[in-house]
Amino acid sequence: MKYSFNIQAGDGKQEITEKLVVGAFNNESGDHIALKLLAYLMFFKKRPRIDEDAGWHFVPDLVARDDGGNIVLWIDCGSVSAKKADTIATKVRDSIDFYVFRKTEREMEQFYRQIQDKVKHLQNVNCIAFDDGFIEGIGGCLDRTNNLEAYLSDEMVTVTINNSFGKHEAYSSIHRIVGAR
Repeated sequence: MKYSFNIQAGDGKQEITEKLVVGAFNNESGDHIALKLLAYLMFFKKRPRIDEDAGWHFVPDLVARDDGGNIVLWIDCGSVSAKKADTIATKVRDSIDFYVFRKTEREMEQFYRQIQDKVKHLQNVNCIAFDDGFIEGIGGCLDRTNNLEAYLSDEMVTVTINNSFGKHEAYSSIHRIVGAR
């Protein structure tokens, strides 16, 4: 299944208007698509690509490259094993921003506690999460074609989705754990 988004988004400094098509794998939930969509919106200035093979053992949910083709951003959404987090954190070193997006602040904190003793380069792991119910609300209202308006700041995201199911408005604080570099 594919989800189409007609996006109008901004962060107060820059606005984007574009169409984004996100392909969903057979077992991929609307919540996971919502996480990918929010990650895309939060990092739209880096022009991330969704589900693009990075040429590593793992495929990220989103990846962005510089003009020379070098990876500058790696994002995984949802469940990430400690082994994968360790492998990616080791490979990215200080040259690639590595983020893990989780649905809720509680899930993010649990994940971070789980990996603290298992990831050698924990300083390279950044986490982002949202308020309870925010991701589920977005994921549950997605249709094949969606008109999306979003406003993002460093602390908050506001999303309005219009589609055949009607209008869904939601907002959330953005919760972060930033690796110490």
